[in-house]
Amino acid sequence: EVEILTRGEEWSRVKTSDSLIGYVENKRLAGLSEGTENYEEAPRQDFEAPEYEYTSLSMDGKVVLGFHAIGAQAGNATLKEMILGAEGMNVIAPTWFGLKDEEGGFTSYASSDYVAEAHNAGLQVWGVWDDFNAVQGNADVDVHAAFLSTDTRQKLARSIVRTALELDLDGVNIDFENISSEIGAHYVQFLRELSILCRKYGLFFSIDDYVPYDYRAHYGIEVQGLVADYVIIMGYDEHWHASGDPGSVASIGYVRDGISRALEKVPAGKIVNALPLYTRVWKNDGTVTDETLSIRNTEEYLKNHNITPQWDEETCQNYASWTEGDTFCQVWLEDAESIAVKLNVMSVQNIGGAAVWRLGFGTPQIWEQIRTYAGQ
Repeated sequence: EVEILTRGEEWSRVKTSDSLIGYVENKRLAGLSEGTENYEEAPRQDFEAPEYEYTSLSMDGKVVLGFHAIGAQAGNATLKEMILGAEGMNVIAPTWFGLKDEEGGFTSYASSDYVAEAHNAGLQVWGVWDDFNAVQGNADVDVHAAFLSTDTRQKLARSIVRTALELDLDGVNIDFENISSEIGAHYVQFLRELSILCRKYGLFFSIDDYVPYDYRAHYGIEVQGLVADYVIIMGYDEHWHASGDPGSVASIGYVRDGISRALEKVPAGKIVNALPLYTRVWKNDGTVTDETLSIRNTEEYLKNHNITPQWDEETCQNYASWTEGDTFCQVWLEDAESIAVKLNVMSVQNIGGAAVWRLGFGTPQIWEQIRTYAGQ
């Protein structure tokens, strides 16, 4: 016996007694009574929302995570170079995976040899899944449509965890940065569903977030604080590439505000603040452009341009401005002094650790500061 949910001219949508839903031809249906054309399913009165067990994994001591930017398979060969001198780092997060279609498919640059080498160096490996690298330049692909369907959400979650287990990863890191308010509730549900699988198989589950201002409430950071092991606040890009708005990458006020806002929603021990190991030189000749410098290249740049920056108490950064012909240039530096102030704020708030964007941009002095912060 079946219930008719929707009666069509030739086919009807039906439900069996064990709730299997599908379509059959009307000629296959016997015993139809009058009025079935207007049949409407009665709403269920016995629905119970699923309960989630909010348990968490935690590292011994503070997290010190380095994002390893990998944009091709060949990038895996740079592992030794990236970890050299990264004192105190205990987690490496390679940017291996990118959503590529509306069915939850993703690209991969993953390498089992990389994982083994990182483990031999005493590092955990948390693979990064993002929602932007694989679809760059293809505006017709809406990868977030995968979140609208329970089937595709769960397919994606299972694929992520299966891939992590096959590679012997220690954790999963979600870096979805283009979530709209319309898709927010579905994205948050995806995080719940993925967290259950990560917990089942003993995988660390971390999520990357912008500074949680109210207009980003649809990212559901309060739910993330329940289902994730670590919530990583990307404490940078206060003024971002190609914004046309010169300013600091991460002033101390911006960093402090990001941590404080996160603390309203997430336990302190789960919060990781991500530090920028880069800075931007802003140039204005009528049109504003910018150039990115790693901290390791900053000293040479300043020397070559004969620039002597001065400490700015408001941003807690060294600042300089100068002219090159008709071009006005400005820089708010990330350096050992600015990073030290940020680490001090993080220590006072007693959060779960630090991350850096990205490996290869730091200096031995910066890494020594981070190692000291982590108490190693």
